[in-house]
Amino acid sequence: MPFIEVDPAYTSQRCPRCGHTERANRLTRDHFHCRRCGLAGPADHVAGANIATRGATAWV
Repeated sequence: MPFIEVDPAYTSQRCPRCGHTERANRLTRDHFHCRRCGLAGPADHVAGANIATRGATAWV
């Protein structure tokens, strides 16, 4: 299985839908809520989606 290392910086503060990155998007440790588009969910899931996107773009 291929492995690509990506920079995890700000992945839990960046919205995977609109790309808005702000510390206020993550007011609590467990919850993410985008201040621009309103996307909300578990912070770990949001960070995982962002890491997957970074990995897919780095692979190309």
